[in-house]
Amino acid sequence: MVKDPDAIIKDALQSSLHKVIKKLGLTGKALVQEITKKAMFGDLCTPVFQLAKENKKNPNELAKEIAENFPKNDAISEVVSEGGFVNYTLERGHYSKIILDVILSDEKFYFGDLYKDQKIIVEHTSANPNGPIHIGNFRGSIIGDSYARILKTVGADVKTHFYVDDLGHQIPVCVIGHNLLKKNGIVAKDVKIDHYLGQIYGITHTMYDVQKLKQDLKSIHNITLGKDPYWLQKKEAELLSTKEIPKDELKEYKKRFEFLLSIQTDIYKRFKKLYDQIKSFLEKEQIDLPKTVPDLNRKYMEQEKEAVKMVRSTCEDAIRGHREELALLGIEFDNFDWEADLQWSGEVFKALSKLEKNGYIIKDGKARIFDSNKAADLKGAREYLKLKKSYEVPNAILITSTGDTLYLLRDIPYSIEKVDKYNTDKVFNVIGKPQELTRIQLNLALRAVDRPDVANKMWHLNYEYMELKGALTRMSARRLQYITPLDLYLKTKEAVLESFLKKREYPEEEKEEIAKIVAVGAIKYSIIAVGLMKKLIFDPQEVISLNNNTSPFIQYAFARSQSILAKTDFKWKKTDPDSLSHLQEDEEWLLIQALAKLPQTIRSAAAQIKPELICNYLFEVAILFNKFYDNHRVLEASTKELIQARLALTYATGLVLSSGLQILGIDSPNRM
Repeated sequence: MVKDPDAIIKDALQSSLHKVIKKLGLTGKALVQEITKKAMFGDLCTPVFQLAKENKKNPNELAKEIAENFPKNDAISEVVSEGGFVNYTLERGHYSKIILDVILSDEKFYFGDLYKDQKIIVEHTSANPNGPIHIGNFRGSIIGDSYARILKTVGADVKTHFYVDDLGHQIPVCVIGHNLLKKNGIVAKDVKIDHYLGQIYGITHTMYDVQKLKQDLKSIHNITLGKDPYWLQKKEAELLSTKEIPKDELKEYKKRFEFLLSIQTDIYKRFKKLYDQIKSFLEKEQIDLPKTVPDLNRKYMEQEKEAVKMVRSTCEDAIRGHREELALLGIEFDNFDWEADLQWSGEVFKALSKLEKNGYIIKDGKARIFDSNKAADLKGAREYLKLKKSYEVPNAILITSTGDTLYLLRDIPYSIEKVDKYNTDKVFNVIGKPQELTRIQLNLALRAVDRPDVANKMWHLNYEYMELKGALTRMSARRLQYITPLDLYLKTKEAVLESFLKKREYPEEEKEEIAKIVAVGAIKYSIIAVGLMKKLIFDPQEVISLNNNTSPFIQYAFARSQSILAKTDFKWKKTDPDSLSHLQEDEEWLLIQALAKLPQTIRSAAAQIKPELICNYLFEVAILFNKFYDNHRVLEASTKELIQARLALTYATGLVLSSGLQILGIDSPNRM
């Protein structure tokens, strides 16, 4: 049986309240709840306005009548009425024993059964395997990992999934560049493999676009834009004006030229050696990138052996890099689901066939378009997605005019697989705000293939992206301008070392370990604490503050508790509860009441999909512990019983703080 000290207290009062209501011959119910702004007295209260209305009584008089008839016992100091509220003042010693004994007797007292026996998948991160994870999708990594941990704490059987998007134009671009380097004995040095692949992708993609631009000008307008197919020179822009090209078309060509010249100049300046290497190998083999890239993608989609070997090798290298970087921050996955596997299974075209058969496909040459708005009129669709009747859902392209399938089409069988293969009750897809419309279209497509059961199990954990404070440029994978989790970690770790570890006389190894724990916690906590839909500007100095709602603030409070306990041989014994009745001071009582609320806070975070509730709760507990710590001596208390009681309170606080952080995937150092 799960023990919830807050529930124990409220259930006892609720039982007594029910008896009073019955004794007074009233119909209806009233609840014991937290003190509201209007009910300013006591520890808990019961508003009686609805009960009074049902029984045609004055709320003030009814509250007074209930208070006068409430049974008096050792658990309650006072029951009074104020306006339409019944206010309860609890007997501190009695409830201190109950609350702290529950916490100290079972270190997992906060585990719950809200989602007991439910099978849940949390899919998150799912970065493209052609470069590193960046802070755009990294926020989703933190949100997905923390929410999965919360769900496990409330009884769910949770699996975390990473969807490997190994199909599409961007993958063969990277694979071709990577394969050329490997063939010529060039391997990554002094750089993580996924970061290296990102550089290869940006460089090769630039040369792909340059070659495509030159081919278009040659074939359409018979303009030869320089002899080098992979390189643009500024003076070549003059050639665009030597031939007659329609004004609007010329404007677009010039725009493409300037854009590509800008990217080429920027990347070449930073990665000259690698750029020259890839370019020389392309020249040596005279590779036609605009032809080779789609050809490799087609061969891979058709599961040709050599193409599969080549593409998978590069993608697996990228995923290995992703896993290493996320593991640094304590994030791991149960499954990696490959998009190409779905393509090869034939389920993608079965889904397309089903949509066509059911009348939800619009044909336009080779293109296939999903009639989203028609599907929105299916039973329950608008209600589930909270779409107004007047909202016209834009149609979605499933297959392009060149015959290529798009990821929305592949997401249909993938969603079905997540439910059917794993017998799942809920699927939480942690995907950024720009994909909001796509998530709606996918949900409607599932209904259109006669799987409303799957659609009703899909939950979109929508989140805003984040930026690094002081970053001079916008993120762009094409320009190789992005901030990675490793960048955040190194900047934050450096800030930790400089801010409050530099002057500590700790061994260097311990400083490093503390800095790592604090930096990781600061990063994760700062992302969780602001909620999902608030834009986040990440500041390494702010997230390590010891004065604000940060992980280091809470970790520091935990370290304070451990410094006290380290001076003793404190161990909790079942024979000690009576000493807890000595905890009567306001700072002690407020802290004890807060400790009791951990289980309920976790349940609320799970049910409302708000991990930030746990952050706010831990911040409150840390503040209350600091007030207790600053106002009351623990080891120099007036009696042995009070010393033992305050040690028990200190231990329980440390347990709650460290457990709450652990639920978010954050460790707690014993000293800072």
